[in-house]
Amino acid sequence: MEISVSMLEGQKQSAKFGDLEVISDQSVNAGGNAEHPEPFDYFLVSMVLCAGFYARKFCEQRDISTQGMTLTQNNENVDDNGKKLFAIEINLPEGFPEKYKKALIAAVNTCTVKKVIQAVPEFSVVVK
Repeated sequence: MEISVSMLEGQKQSAKFGDLEVISDQSVNAGGNAEHPEPFDYFLVSMVLCAGFYARKFCEQRDISTQGMTLTQNNENVDDNGKKLFAIEINLPEGFPEKYKKALIAAVNTCTVKKVIQAVPEFSVVVK
């Protein structure tokens, strides 16, 4: 998938891919207007949204209601080199079957975003 980024006014940027568009901004301290999430915020939220997708699919396949299910992600610095701990907590709805708790965790751990990060992707930057 190709993603094309264009510079907008101030510190805003537009990322277009397929028929979709995501707009980012920067905090006021960084010269932006804080009207949209910062690029790193999109990265952070992608993990818990991905986890939520896999949690929902797991429940749908077993006809388990997700009404009231929430996921919370905390991002903590582990060391001074920027290494982080991403902790996701799944708050289960009332009546969630005890026998499926470990399997739900296993399903959430198959998140594509998590797999890509754990594979340590390579990056290439060129100027044309």
